[in-house]
Amino acid sequence: MKALILGGGTVGSTVAESLCKAGHKVTVVDRSSDVINQLRGSLDIRGIVDNASSVEMLIGVPVGEQDVCLALTSDSEVNLVASSIAKGMGAKRVAARVYADLYRSQKAFNYRRHFHIDALLGIEHLTAMEILRQIRDPDSMIVEHFAQGNTEMQEITISQETKSTGIPLEQLKLPGTVRIGSIKRDGAVSIATAADTINPGDRVSLLGEAHAIEGVKKLFDVAPMKKRTFLIAGAGEVALYLAEVLVRRKNTVNLIERNMDHGHRLSAKVPTATVLYGDARRRSVLAESGAAGCDYFIGATNDDETNIMCCIEARSLGAKSVIAVVHNTDYGGLVEKLGIDATVSPHEMVRRQVEGLLHPGPLTFVNPYLLGYGIEIVELTVQENSPVTEAALKNCGLPRHSLLASVVRDLTPQLPDADFRLRPGDTAVALVHKDDKADLVELFSDRKDPLSRQKGASFNWFGGLNEKPDAD
Repeated sequence: MKALILGGGTVGSTVAESLCKAGHKVTVVDRSSDVINQLRGSLDIRGIVDNASSVEMLIGVPVGEQDVCLALTSDSEVNLVASSIAKGMGAKRVAARVYADLYRSQKAFNYRRHFHIDALLGIEHLTAMEILRQIRDPDSMIVEHFAQGNTEMQEITISQETKSTGIPLEQLKLPGTVRIGSIKRDGAVSIATAADTINPGDRVSLLGEAHAIEGVKKLFDVAPMKKRTFLIAGAGEVALYLAEVLVRRKNTVNLIERNMDHGHRLSAKVPTATVLYGDARRRSVLAESGAAGCDYFIGATNDDETNIMCCIEARSLGAKSVIAVVHNTDYGGLVEKLGIDATVSPHEMVRRQVEGLLHPGPLTFVNPYLLGYGIEIVELTVQENSPVTEAALKNCGLPRHSLLASVVRDLTPQLPDADFRLRPGDTAVALVHKDDKADLVELFSDRKDPLSRQKGASFNWFGGLNEKPDAD
């Protein structure tokens, strides 16, 4: 495949290296000749010194022959404009890196749709979502996030009879943004149907909006998540995203920050979080901030060494679990030896998102391991001219062993019923048996684009692009 990367900085060079290793033809554009010369010396790329949003440059590439164009400069506005121009000039897939404030304002304005961009890459947001994936409930409740954080999945165990057990799901009064996805019973997992009932002893997956899922759990007398104590080093954008989600779940969140401006900004956005001012690298500061009694300590500053050292000190003080944000992947082996429970790499998050964009069809995410028993969770983007848009869901020929659990439209999760009609650009989160996955992908594919209808291809969360269906 041909990939055009606009911006050869830290993120752009990391993505370029990954794509080159995978055998793709990569072109990198950057305004700095030093950056381009350095990349040429270490990678097999075509380098161009120019402005990322230059129309003349894009024509000369030519951008219309590119399978994917990634705008990864340090300027959100340049990335939006450049990727929008590239899309208009024929690039098959385009993505733009956007920074925190602009990414956060998506709730008020859909930049992706307005600029005709296939994906917005908010690295801080992606990093925070990955940290949340690393956090497990004390009762082993699985929590996962899909569709860039707009849909959540929780697994719960039904421990007793309630007014909601033994009743067909179609008769349950569930919130409009939550669906029961799967039922594990007697050692087997099945995709839930309207006629199924939930019984004591079942393990059930719920998908939808987080706050609505908490309401569904009450129907089965499942206790809400236990409140936990989090201590976060740093008050930047990653910490801000984390704090917003964690306090929403009634957790206690404290942050340590040296920069008062950063601290005041976070306090204004998340007033229920407590910002403590000081240097998190100092053992005395960590001790005074409660590291000894916290359930999770998270090193989320912009400096790898600071995050690693903070986690080591917090662990020695008695923090139950420690997680570090580490940009440099070379630190991976070292960190494990230092007793840090998990690390999250922002660059790795971007790489995973980019791998999903390389697939020519609608399938952008597959997790074959979360539920097991041949049932996979997939994310699909509805493409133009796809069969699934031609009729309501009840008439569009969805495979028998599949379930559309959630549809994200204009950044809002929706629960699709039988009369729901999908539109191009929607993101669907679905459960599907692996034997029916190819048929589901076909329904979401552009029937006028033969490349998007390669049934055997899929993006695997753990292994990248697979050109053949998974073996049994």
